[in-house]
Amino acid sequence: YFISENLVILLRKSELVNNMHEAYSRINNRSYDFGVFISGPSKTADIEQALVIGAHGAKGVTVLLL
Repeated sequence: YFISENLVILLRKSELVNNMHEAYSRINNRSYDFGVFISGPSKTADIEQALVIGAHGAKGVTVLLL
């Protein structure tokens, strides 16, 4: 996620949850202690108002439901 310019996420429809609380509880039930919530491309502007899209991640995100 942090290196790619365009990110494609494959997600099973059966894995969708209703809210962030349910999503976080699924991370807590795993054998690893890492998870990431991705909302879409980030953007930022510095003091000179130069807009940068994809500053902290991918410039584009596509989610495919399986």
